[in-house]
Amino acid sequence: MAGIVIIGAGECGVRAAFALRELGYDGAVSLVGAEAALPYERPPMSKDPRTDPKAIRSEEAYAEARIDLRRGISVEAVDTAGKTVRLSDGTTLGYDMLLIAMGARARLFPGMEGCLTLRTEVDAQAIKQKLGQKARIGIVGGGFIGLELAAAARRTGAEVSVFEAGPRLM
Repeated sequence: MAGIVIIGAGECGVRAAFALRELGYDGAVSLVGAEAALPYERPPMSKDPRTDPKAIRSEEAYAEARIDLRRGISVEAVDTAGKTVRLSDGTTLGYDMLLIAMGARARLFPGMEGCLTLRTEVDAQAIKQKLGQKARIGIVGGGFIGLELAAAARRTGAEVSVFEAGPRLM
């Protein structure tokens, strides 16, 4: 039995891996994440990008739960017919079930190529360096994350404008 491969070591992927164990699944569980960092909580990054990320679970917790956490490795190909996943380190994982939990990426429209997005710890660090009294920040998107980031930026003294295509925020 090849077990379960989860692509994406964010909140969804990590919580799914641990839920499998909590529900009694005893097969192999592999969790593949492109970031080298220990999986961390992303929602707090929009509240205050100046804080260090909080790990979802400790490194030891993965080992204790027999979850094969593969950090800093991306998926290069998925062969659904052969039920395999080829990884950037050259290895191939077989699976009985596959969960793709990679989340979403921000869309950059033409002319926005130099803009920052908030998805990873690296993104939060780049934003953190821009915050402060003299910063002028435009946030595209008046949803939950955009508004939280706008509030956090205002607390640092930045001038903030939020741009929303919809008729109202949220």
